[in-house]
Amino acid sequence: MFKRSLLSLEWVLTAGLIVGLSTPTIAAPDEMFAPHLDRIRSSLPSGFEMRLPAEVILGDAIPLETEELIVRVFSTASPPRLTIGLFTCESSPFPCLIGSFAVESTASTNAQRELNRHRSMVTPITLAQGIEGYYLEGTAQTPPSAFSSVMWQQNQMIYTVSFQAHERQNILNMAASMANEPPVQQ
Repeated sequence: MFKRSLLSLEWVLTAGLIVGLSTPTIAAPDEMFAPHLDRIRSSLPSGFEMRLPAEVILGDAIPLETEELIVRVFSTASPPRLTIGLFTCESSPFPCLIGSFAVESTASTNAQRELNRHRSMVTPITLAQGIEGYYLEGTAQTPPSAFSSVMWQQNQMIYTVSFQAHERQNILNMAASMANEPPVQQ
């Protein structure tokens, strides 16, 4: 089953600390990324790393199975950025983007501007030890957006998790998972 409750995630992270390990228990990225890992690695801009959640959690309002999703990898050179989009269809007259995971360098002016916008609008949340994230509700934006996002800075990278606004708790769970996962590197 692909859906894990926040309590389960907290238990896994806490369990690693309780048994005396110096870091939480760490799993591999969600199996839905396995067929795409080589492409993700080769698409990473030079010097970048990408964090992926141990589990893609969706469906609070509209249940979806991760097997139904289409994974697309987008990389840009200027500014350097990697985005992994999750879609429900190949093409459609209606939007079928469910959400995305993105990484940019802390040297990116655009990424810094967007991270500062998140910081100025919300109270920080703890994603991992020493890592603060900023959750921005889509409906709180001007104009309102159907997508909410979490942004944070970690290891000279700025990460963004953006999903449909009704996925609030799942967005937070996936961001916390990403912040605690080892990164995918070239």
